[in-house]
This record gives sequence, structure tokens and C-alpha cells, in this order.
Amino acid sequence: MQKYVGVFGLFFVCFVAGYALVYNNTEFSSISRDPAAVRSGFDFSHLSGENLQDAVKQRLVAGFELKKAPGASGLSLGHFVFTDQYGQRKLACQEFAKVSFVFEAEGVSVSGEKPSMEVEGACEYSNDMAKINPLWVPIAKILGENPADGEFQFNEGNAVTVRFANLPDHWPKTWLLKSVRMKNVNSSDLTIESNEVARYLGHPIVVNF
Repeated sequence: MQKYVGVFGLFFVCFVAGYALVYNNTEFSSISRDPAAVRSGFDFSHLSGENLQDAVKQRLVAGFELKKAPGASGLSLGHFVFTDQYGQRKLACQEFAKVSFVFEAEGVSVSGEKPSMEVEGACEYSNDMAKINPLWVPIAKILGENPADGEFQFNEGNAVTVRFANLPDHWPKTWLLKSVRMKNVNSSDLTIESNEVARYLGHPIVVNF
């Protein structure tokens, strides 16, 4: 009997030791369970200052995707890892709560002002952490409404807010991206202007209704 107790005890000790080793070597921080982060080329935790700003902006814009679905368009950005002001490595969507895209209508003006559209939603990253999940603009639903300045809120799936200003009496068809903003309630926002978008991509970003 003592022999079996000894064998069981040895097995239990080895199991606990093995579990502790795995536990201690698995990061449960903001960038845990993501060995692909460095391989994907979006880990900027070694950068700071202007170098970090430039790398982050380029990563966001270079990862931009315009997705299509029946009656809707999705706006997605690249994702990244960085080191915050306290020296902690973080995922972008853990630092920035919301993402905002601001567009201006092309070929239309009202009293000298171009119509504008802002699309805002939560910053949430994809399963592989390489992308920020798209904000879906329900274009068909918007076109079903009379053009008017104001705010639309859509709560199907991920909640998205769409704001319009300076609209004419018809819906503009072509919208040019003017800026991207990562919003942080506790510190400064990160903003990418249209000239930076063109510099990083080599072309403007256009959404057609």
C-alpha cells in the first residue's frame, strides 16, 4: 500500500511542478497567448517618441481594409503592440477605447462647406490580434433615410455611431477619408490626417455609397 501511495505522491508532485512551470511561462498580460505578435511585424514595444508615432501610424493605415457585405461597408485598421508611459506593453485596443473615421464628400458643398461623415465604434482586435475589427457602416439603411444633419446609432452586432454634417438634400455618393482617430478617455488621442494617409498608402481612401 505504501508503494502505491509513494508512486501517487510522486506523480502528484510532478504534475504540480509541470503545471507551475507552464503557468509561470505563459504571459497572462495584455499581449499573452500571442507568439505571432513579433512575427506579424506589429510589435513596436522597442520604439518611443517620434519613431513610435511614425511606426504606429504607418501600421494602422497600411493595415486598412475596406470590406464589403450586402448593404454595408466595413472599415478596418492594422493593430499593434507598444509600450505605454508606465513601461507596460499593451495592445492598441487596450489603450484606445474607440476608433473614429472622418470622411468628406467629394464634388458637393453646402454654403461653402463640404458634407462630413464620422464613423465611430469600439476598438476591438481580431482573433489573431493583427487587425482592428471592422466598423460596419449600414449604407443601405442610411440611404433609406432622408438626408439630414445628425447622428445615427446602429446596434446590430458591434455598435456603431455615424454622424453627418453639412448635408445637401441628397446623399453624396463619394466619401474621401480625411482622418483616423484612436480615442483614449484618459490621455491624448492618436490622430492620422489625410496627408499622412496618402503618404503611407500612396493613394487616398474612398468609400462609395
